[in-house]
Amino acid sequence: AQAWFARDVIMGRLKLPSAEAMAEHGAKWRAREETLEDAEQMIWFQGDYTRELMEQTDYPGFDVEAVNQTFMEWEHHKAQDIMSFRDHAYRSLMTGTMAPLHHTPWLQAMDDSMESYLEVKGVAAE
Repeated sequence: AQAWFARDVIMGRLKLPSAEAMAEHGAKWRAREETLEDAEQMIWFQGDYTRELMEQTDYPGFDVEAVNQTFMEWEHHKAQDIMSFRDHAYRSLMTGTMAPLHHTPWLQAMDDSMESYLEVKGVAAE
């Protein structure tokens, strides 16, 4: 969404506010960022920032809250076990398709070839 915002400024679709207004706006975001205490708050912060950029451009809409929820699920898996969080699958929020589980636990997956990566031996539970 940042690139779309920059594109729109360059193409004259968006007019930047005054330097003073931009500094004030940035300071508000920075002050909020300074209050964040954990990964969940950081995820929601990033989602709010993305939503703000989307509202100002023609960036294709998507469910930011659902994306935040998926990131929180991923973050919880990471906190539970840093060595196995990559072994989970998630549903695409754009298509609804459930990603297949990787055929080999991440720690045992030593073959990094494209053929091995794309090999599908099972599909994650719907």
